[in-house]
Amino acid sequence: MVKAVQIKKTGGPEVLEFVDKSIYKPKDEEVLVRHTAIGLNRYDLEHRKGIRKIKDLPSVLGVEAVGIVEELGKKISDGLKVGDRVGYCTAPPGAYCEKRVVHQKYLIKIPDEIPDEIAAAVLFKGMTTHYLINQSYKIKPGAFVLVHGANGGLGQIICQWAADKKGVIIGSVSSDEKMKIALQNGCTYAVNYNDKDCISKIMEITQSRGVGAVYDPIGYATSKLSFESLGKFGIYVSYGQISGSAPVSFSLLSSRSLFATGTSIYHYKHDRFTLVLTAMEIFEMIRKKLLTIRINKRYKFDEIIEAHRDMENRKVNGLNIIKVS
Repeated sequence: MVKAVQIKKTGGPEVLEFVDKSIYKPKDEEVLVRHTAIGLNRYDLEHRKGIRKIKDLPSVLGVEAVGIVEELGKKISDGLKVGDRVGYCTAPPGAYCEKRVVHQKYLIKIPDEIPDEIAAAVLFKGMTTHYLINQSYKIKPGAFVLVHGANGGLGQIICQWAADKKGVIIGSVSSDEKMKIALQNGCTYAVNYNDKDCISKIMEITQSRGVGAVYDPIGYATSKLSFESLGKFGIYVSYGQISGSAPVSFSLLSSRSLFATGTSIYHYKHDRFTLVLTAMEIFEMIRKKLLTIRINKRYKFDEIIEAHRDMENRKVNGLNIIKVS
């Protein structure tokens, strides 16, 4: 039996419950992984609240973890062996547990020089950043982009990576105090999206042209600002709906021939080749110090409910993990 955290229904942090789960031996191409660190992500919160649907309930939450290979199925073909350090971020939810059986196609070997905690903090967010700035909207030198939640874990990685691509990054945060964090993580400018003059500041920065893209994990609360900030042919890139869905209409889009897209890591990183190649790029960015990974808070496994309350109340910034061992 292993300890796990599941939900039987969607709702607030109170729906999280600790349970003992039996675990079966890995079959064929499956691998038993003993978790050492679990990534804490907004997807976990959105799954818990029902914003993103989970196929079956009850369900163990968590999309990202790192650990040690303990046992292999009989048809492993990817060079994995017992004792290897591996991580994953595109497997079905189920990371909130001590041990888990995972198909080998989701597993990524972690380089010796990358600690477990760093890998658990960056895999999901790094993968997401990669498709946001290379595929959802390809950032080119000099392109103006607005990044909401620039002080958050994913926001920090987007801003750093976008800055490396020579984009002009406007970091959007919820308070003046958080603007410093945005500027420390590659933003050229920082704005407070609660400031009544925010739009005029963005237009001043862009010389009234507006931005080419808005990256928005928040949704409803920032949608008005987002669309007013876009220039002609600009694109609104949604990768989360923390405050609810953004209202989008064709009349709004046609006002400046705008585009809007909703994204999911499971579409952009669905095949093994893309997954491994992107992981290699993330690790290389860390090695070259082009990405600085700062872990803000480390929760213990039995503090997962507290971690969700902190996320719900926006008491945590940056990259946060759950330590298992």
